[in-house]
Amino acid sequence: MKNKYTSKLFFVLCVISLISCTQKETNPQNNSNQFFTIDFAEIIKNKNEVPLSEIAKSIEFIQFETTTKSLLGNIMDIKLTKDYIFIHHNGDKRLTQFSRQGKFIRHIGIVGRGPKEYALMRTFSLDEKNELIYIQTNWTRKFLVYNFKGEYVKTLRFNAVERGMVVWSRDNLLMSFSEPLVGNEPYVFIEHNEKGDTLQYVKNYIFWDESEISDFSRSYWGRNAFYRFDNKLHMKGWYNDTVYTYNDQSIIAPKYFIDLKDHKIPNELVFERQSTKPLPQNCYWIGVNETSNYIFIRYAPHYSRNFDAHSYFNGCVFYNKTTKEGIALIEREKVGFINDISAGPNFNPLYTNDTITFVDVTAMDMKLYLDSEEFKNSQPEFPEQKEKLIQLNQTLKEDDNHFLMVAKLK
Repeated sequence: MKNKYTSKLFFVLCVISLISCTQKETNPQNNSNQFFTIDFAEIIKNKNEVPLSEIAKSIEFIQFETTTKSLLGNIMDIKLTKDYIFIHHNGDKRLTQFSRQGKFIRHIGIVGRGPKEYALMRTFSLDEKNELIYIQTNWTRKFLVYNFKGEYVKTLRFNAVERGMVVWSRDNLLMSFSEPLVGNEPYVFIEHNEKGDTLQYVKNYIFWDESEISDFSRSYWGRNAFYRFDNKLHMKGWYNDTVYTYNDQSIIAPKYFIDLKDHKIPNELVFERQSTKPLPQNCYWIGVNETSNYIFIRYAPHYSRNFDAHSYFNGCVFYNKTTKEGIALIEREKVGFINDISAGPNFNPLYTNDTITFVDVTAMDMKLYLDSEEFKNSQPEFPEQKEKLIQLNQTLKEDDNHFLMVAKLK
């Protein structure tokens, strides 16, 4: 009898265990860390006009205060925190800090080549929890750290500064990125401690010999190697279409793959490699950002040696992580979602936080749009917001500071 009951108990426990395992495997929350593929090449076969209300529930316009101290040049990067907006631009050459309402607060640091100073900034990154700003200087082999009050904290010096871009990653660690330039680099991404020691890395898989080295290289507005989502750094190289991030054990791991198929530049034709062959048509670079529900993939043609500026366009794909479906926006010079919420300019999701996407607009572009027939004939979901833009246009000057359009996502 004892053996009989023991056998039954064992059978019941096995069934319970099997049910538990099955539930764990089919629970979407438990599958959130599973690797997946976005079929980019298939998605862009059909392009659509997509209203902003498809992904967003509201939009906010923030105009940066215009004073002699706060004037902005061309904007290279923007980061939002709970209380502040930080802008990397070529006007003052320093990082500029505004309130979330657009009021100028301060410039970060001092222009110069001495201690605690920088003449040019290559990248900046934020440790929002500890309110620290990491500024990678250009060619001076140092990394300056300030706090959110603009106070100098420390200087880091290590060989990794020679790599293309270095950003704060997690804890006291940094992540560097450099696409292959001479063809023998072993790594694309490297995690470092503050001394510059290599802790972990993502390998480089594109190699060539010394005779193939080229002095031809390109950068693209909107192509990014890093973004943050869910409090984790995410990484994507120029020529590797896999996005990496940290897993639950803090190990760098692949998260998802963007399948470009025929739109991917062939390894033998990358710009840092000498080649006389023309690029294939429809060969695209991509830039990626992510929010809680969406992945945004910006794309455009690679420049070639016989580049035709008149054929240039910008495109954008957005991928719904819940439905696992993607939609491509109609390609145009200034791609974007149709702003049916407030009747403002089309919205190109250039930057993101977990629940918002945002993009800057120059005062001149804003005024040109507000004077256009397209704006005058628009019928937005919230007419009172259009009326605010009409009132704004009465005092708006073309040389005013930029605007930030912030869309709160569904």
